[in-house]
Amino acid sequence: MSIRSRALPVAFGLVIAIVVVVSAGAGRAATSTRADDTSGREVCRPGPDAVRNLEYETIDGVGANLLSLDLYLPATGNSCAPVPLVIGVHGGGWIVGDKRGFTGDKAKLFNGQGWAFANVNYRLSARNQDPPVRYPTHNEDVARAVAWLFDHAQEYGLDTDHVGILGHSAGAQIVASLTTDERYLDDVGLGLDEIQCSFPDDTEGFDVVARVAAGNRGARLYAAIFGADPETQREASPIEHVEAGKDIPSMLLVQRGRPSRVAQLDEFADALRAADVDVQVIDATGYSHMQVNDLVGSTVDPIMTKPVTAFFDDCFS
Repeated sequence: MSIRSRALPVAFGLVIAIVVVVSAGAGRAATSTRADDTSGREVCRPGPDAVRNLEYETIDGVGANLLSLDLYLPATGNSCAPVPLVIGVHGGGWIVGDKRGFTGDKAKLFNGQGWAFANVNYRLSARNQDPPVRYPTHNEDVARAVAWLFDHAQEYGLDTDHVGILGHSAGAQIVASLTTDERYLDDVGLGLDEIQCSFPDDTEGFDVVARVAAGNRGARLYAAIFGADPETQREASPIEHVEAGKDIPSMLLVQRGRPSRVAQLDEFADALRAADVDVQVIDATGYSHMQVNDLVGSTVDPIMTKPVTAFFDDCFS
């Protein structure tokens, strides 16, 4: 696999600069017309390739790495046809983490299926920041990364009609938010219908209000990220945005952990089903929080890899 870093071309930098200026005012137009303009063209790759540290946004005072993504591209064969895309969002409690530690075997797995894998960074809520980074900044950053991938689909041969997203832990909460609460994609000119499948992999953040009310150390983390206002916590809860007719994509969920964690997962799954959303649940009883992420792509794992692959394959077929 060829690994290289690539800076944005000047023209793309100018486009991003324009977007930053516009977003300071009214934001991107809340329309869902990008896919018709950016469906991937034929791009021939004799072997897999990786393009790292692509800056999807530029914000004064924010390190470039926090607003960047890595793009792992599969071989295209003789067809050179546009390829489906899976977008990944790392965890780390919104405080730590990086795309480099999230890749694991995922890029190899997805590229082997003929799909591209984009691994996204976003601003973190580090201590003693001025100004602090809090909800909904993380969600907004990932939405911008998704929009950048749609905007650059032709350059990299990405099929914008076949896009899925996954995230782990805090990343799972972000993914669940982006694919139930239309505000984030609307703000970057996309819509929920442009994501075909969503895999929020093991989070207790489907109901932020309930998580904070439960108390303990985890509750303090959620309160620090989402604030003490119950209305804001409700707004940040993906379960509060599940409604029929919203084009919420098919969902893959993981069931494991303490009874309270399982109960919140079940409530979210039931709400999705009641809204006529296709839901699949992996029974990962006995697996740890880290295992359900780290084993995706493992050739010896009997629990995670097969259903994850089948889920995205079904979405892209």
